[in-house]
Amino acid sequence: MSIPDFLAALSGGDLPADAVREERCIREPIGCGQPLIATDGTARVFWDADEAARYQAEWRITGLCPDCQDRLDGGEDR
Repeated sequence: MSIPDFLAALSGGDLPADAVREERCIREPIGCGQPLIATDGTARVFWDADEAARYQAEWRITGLCPDCQDRLDGGEDR
């Protein structure tokens, strides 16, 4: 079984590429499935451009939003 096939099996067919294309987090049980920009237009605020770039790079690979990245890394939301 390939890694994309394994991820698809875990996530009910949702893949990181799907989440990135749809500008959201990968669906449960891996992520939260929420859009990166809330319906009211708000988005997570980062400390600086470098932090934002790191989260975006990770999201493009994993499909996990910054909050889910923090949760899985054991970090705290800011």
